[in-house]
Amino acid sequence: MSQTKGKVSPLYRRLPHGPNGMRREEVACNQRARLYGGMIESVSQRGYKATTVAHVIALAGVSRRAFYEQFPCKEACFLATYDIVIARARKHMIDAWLGERGWANRVHAATKALLDDVAENPKGPRLVLVDALGIGPKARERMQLAGFTFERLITGAFRAAPDGGELPPLAARAVVAGVRHVAFTRMLDQRERELYTLTDEVLDWVESYRSPVIGRLASGMATPPQVAPSPAAFLASDDKRARVLGSVIHLTLDEGYAELTDPQIAQFAGVSTEAFHKQFPSKEECFLAVIDEFVGELLDWVRPRQQSATTWEQSVCQSMAALTEYLVSHQALLKIAFVDVFEVGPGMIGRLNKAVEEFTKLLAVDAPEPRRGPALAREAVTGAIWGIVSSYVANDRLQRLPCLVEQLSYIMLAPYLGPKEAVEAIQAARKPLRAV
Repeated sequence: MSQTKGKVSPLYRRLPHGPNGMRREEVACNQRARLYGGMIESVSQRGYKATTVAHVIALAGVSRRAFYEQFPCKEACFLATYDIVIARARKHMIDAWLGERGWANRVHAATKALLDDVAENPKGPRLVLVDALGIGPKARERMQLAGFTFERLITGAFRAAPDGGELPPLAARAVVAGVRHVAFTRMLDQRERELYTLTDEVLDWVESYRSPVIGRLASGMATPPQVAPSPAAFLASDDKRARVLGSVIHLTLDEGYAELTDPQIAQFAGVSTEAFHKQFPSKEECFLAVIDEFVGELLDWVRPRQQSATTWEQSVCQSMAALTEYLVSHQALLKIAFVDVFEVGPGMIGRLNKAVEEFTKLLAVDAPEPRRGPALAREAVTGAIWGIVSSYVANDRLQRLPCLVEQLSYIMLAPYLGPKEAVEAIQAARKPLRAV
């Protein structure tokens, strides 16, 4: 693709005008495929927001009329492209699986096919993992559906294991979220090629969750405890900063982030726009400050429980109990952090990821060297835990999080200790956990 004097050269040759031997359906299919390619290329060059229909059709080599015969708007084309990228990744994995004999070879080939394809052809996966963030609720729904697709794929693959060692449902979700986080962080830093070398590490990490002993843990089906809502400490004062932070939270929950303006936030907080800008240069920075305060307060809540433990294993269990308690009691902040943040954009999500990594870093204090997947265990666990939490938030099941304390503790402990030892440590920690 080349550009001269602002003119975009198409990625594909245009179909010839007039009779060309192709049926109408074949022409439409060809144009659709070209538009997918045009969308991927344009978003890769300039991001979703700066991409226009004109950019897409110029790259695709189709007319504007042809575009609108296929899609009602830019967003619809983007979402259809998202679906195609996911379907292609799924097909790569299935084809690699079917091309091998023996269960272990098949699992390795399917995993390698996924990671290698992201490394070799990152533009499509980047559209899915990075550029879709900031599009809004429809893209968030697509991401959730894509997660379910790969969870089913992984569950089916491990169900076929000759030793009968299945992955429990929550572990499958953890694996998908963990691998997605590993790929996402490398895409943010343009380190996709590292994925070529991570197949064995990823599978080693996954193996730590594949054990029948997980059946001895609390299943998460119990009646969740009642946790009263609690106000955020960083909003308690009446200074300008706290009022502005409270304003962006209230207006985001009430009206959505996308339509907010700096003057609106300032007016609701009872300050001038100039005073607002003395606190924050933009609404994005104000929103980010909310996330930072939220994560900082969460860590302050968890630390005393962690420090009161007598062993590292016990500290993990008590920290998970404190984590779920804090999250359930601050539901509005959780919606801000895991739902509304999708309207802010990939840069903001990247900053959020770096912030929440502080939680798993805190959990890993005094931890032994991971036995499984040591090169990426902590990173993958970060994605796994927050992927599970975000799925419960997005599906209005947040109240059930305290029922998952043992399952979440297992997600953290198993790569470090091994499955059997992790379950034994959680069982040993049950009495102190009940006293927390």
